[in-house]
Amino acid sequence: MYHRISPQCSSTPKVMATVLGLIAGVSMLIGLFFWAMGAPWVMPFSLLESILLAVVFYIHAQTVCDFDEIMLLDKNLIVRQERRGKSMEHRFTRGLFRISMTAEPRSLIRIDESGRHVELGKWLMPKERVLLFRELRIRAPY
Repeated sequence: MYHRISPQCSSTPKVMATVLGLIAGVSMLIGLFFWAMGAPWVMPFSLLESILLAVVFYIHAQTVCDFDEIMLLDKNLIVRQERRGKSMEHRFTRGLFRISMTAEPRSLIRIDESGRHVELGKWLMPKERVLLFRELRIRAPY
């Protein structure tokens, strides 16, 4: 069994870069217009706005690449998570781990073994999360 869970994103990196370029370009044009009209202090704020917007787009681009991978093998359950470019792999021995749902309003799937745990399913809709939980419980009973 293999599942890959990642955030839903409606645009590609190329589209996001184009949007950033257009917004920053318009902001800089407005700043240049006011500079030409005798108000030079608008330009630094346009530049600051463009820089902050680029930082926000960069942070967003990092989180779009996040994912959870679940692989159920003969002897192990492997959960690989990537968050902001950092990859973590959690290996659980089949028959020794426990699968449960967290007790939160937006409950996640929790896998425990010997004091270690991992939570996943953050990007799934509640019904999809419950379906994945049931599938894991059926395929890897404890």
